[in-house]
Amino acid sequence: PTFGNGLQNLLFDQLTEEKVIQIDALIKADLEFFFPRVQVVDIQTVGDPETNTVTFSMNYKVSDTNIEDELTINFEQ
Repeated sequence: PTFGNGLQNLLFDQLTEEKVIQIDALIKADLEFFFPRVQVVDIQTVGDPETNTVTFSMNYKVSDTNIEDELTINFEQ
């Protein structure tokens, strides 16, 4: 229930480069803690302060499976 805890506060403030860095760090830390079998291949968090949007993209593998996938989430205010 605490996965992503804190994202809401970051996403609904005015977007700055520092906020994008905080969002990226929070997502990475939560992935490591809550999903230890997920091996991140590539991860990108891109913010656009003019439109107050954040795009999060991740390529990943799941250990001991043949699962490889990509996930993209757009956060818009």
